[in-house]
Amino acid sequence: MKTSYLKIESLNLSLGKFSLQNINLSCEKGEYHILLGPTGSGKTSLMKCILGFHSVNTGTIFLKDKDITKEVPERRCMGYVPQNYSLFPHLNVEGNIRFGFHGKNNKVKDPDRIVDRLCSILDIQKLRKRNVHHLSGGEKQKVALARALAIQPDIVLLDEPFSSIDEGAKRTLWIELKTIINEVGITAFHITHNLEEAYSMGDRISVLLNGKLHQSDLKQIIFEQPASEGVARYLTYRNIFSGIVGACNETMNLDFGHFSMVIPKKIPSGQTVKICIKPQDIKIIKDGFPLKGSLKNNLFHVEIVSILRLPENFMIYAKLAGSPMEYDFEIKMPKYLEKKYNLFQGKKIKLAIPEKQIVFIS
Repeated sequence: MKTSYLKIESLNLSLGKFSLQNINLSCEKGEYHILLGPTGSGKTSLMKCILGFHSVNTGTIFLKDKDITKEVPERRCMGYVPQNYSLFPHLNVEGNIRFGFHGKNNKVKDPDRIVDRLCSILDIQKLRKRNVHHLSGGEKQKVALARALAIQPDIVLLDEPFSSIDEGAKRTLWIELKTIINEVGITAFHITHNLEEAYSMGDRISVLLNGKLHQSDLKQIIFEQPASEGVARYLTYRNIFSGIVGACNETMNLDFGHFSMVIPKKIPSGQTVKICIKPQDIKIIKDGFPLKGSLKNNLFHVEIVSILRLPENFMIYAKLAGSPMEYDFEIKMPKYLEKKYNLFQGKKIKLAIPEKQIVFIS
């Protein structure tokens, strides 16, 4: 049975009008854990509690089964990469990396070997004597990471480490950073608001919204089975419906008032149930196309009320006949299908929702 390496129990923190409320979270040794949430959700505040920069009102923080809740920051044995990297301008690259060796709690043996190894792993050997003002965003990130890892911490905490990196370089750096962390063999706790970054890098993900932890699990479960409407909406599930269960012949239906949907789950009649469907999971059905399996059960005739064109795809907003809503379905499609299906505002089309793509939320 695995034990938690970093564990947070019933943590509460008040910061003016904002608060972290009853946070319970655990991170296993060697895990790359992502704390995901929008700007203002409390991610950095929680990280500062872990680091010891904020004193919690109530609750406990454990690292390696030791209660560190009241331990001063410099005795927590944590590496920290802040959002803006905070490199020391008066020191060159190597001076920044070696900075942690000068602390009174430093217990690192053979610092020269450690610096050599980190510079080699991070591929910054040629930068060691360079002024930090002359580094690119990606190079600064590597130096900040080397400085955090040089003290051989028990865990490294990264606060939005790609926020200063241009969009074109981010994806490559995601791969590089995850590879480096794995090679060093250290536990990582990384906060971000970027969904692709979270999915690409995380082993486990915790979702923080408005100071409350809504869900914490393996990344596949987080993205495929959001536990609440708030998590679903943050993960871009836009087709969210609440209906009453009813049985019809051999199927279970959800009645939403102006339409209904067959669901792949047996639920007692009369219960109110909330479901969601990702925009990319709704299919457009061409006339004459043979329907197979569960596509037959949830087929809807709609009219396109608007189209939003984006760089890599486009969004369709479609409405059922007689619907009281501005639109009923949001559909995400690859760009090439707009011309292939001759889609335009006002066109009447057929949509199908596969039963297996219906996600039940609380």
